[in-house]
Amino acid sequence: MRENQFDDLNLTDEERAALDRANAVASWLDDKIKILGFGVGLDGLIGLVPVAGDVFAAIMGLFHLNLARKLNLGLSVQFTLIFNLLIDLVLGAVPVLGDLFDFAFRSHRRNLKVIEKALRKRTSD
Repeated sequence: MRENQFDDLNLTDEERAALDRANAVASWLDDKIKILGFGVGLDGLIGLVPVAGDVFAAIMGLFHLNLARKLNLGLSVQFTLIFNLLIDLVLGAVPVLGDLFDFAFRSHRRNLKVIEKALRKRTSD
């Protein structure tokens, strides 16, 4: 995410700090580590450990769900976040193909974008 991305959303300092933490979590889980020029994250790497890795990544993804609750973003946003996590968990658990899926799907980045979109919609209303 670019710096000052949320400046136009009229957020409190606490909300902005929470979004910065959410961005850091998404980055570490989805694309922080560069391998051969590609961004990969702990979700994909830890996901190589059968079942436990996918469960760990899903638990870490609850960070974004909790943030959505704190920001009062509504049930539809929260269900979307849960749905993305469940897709990542279930499909990521498939041997070999699931590992490739983990590197491509990037559920944590998706969920951060869902949160951002909901905040932008709330600001424009």
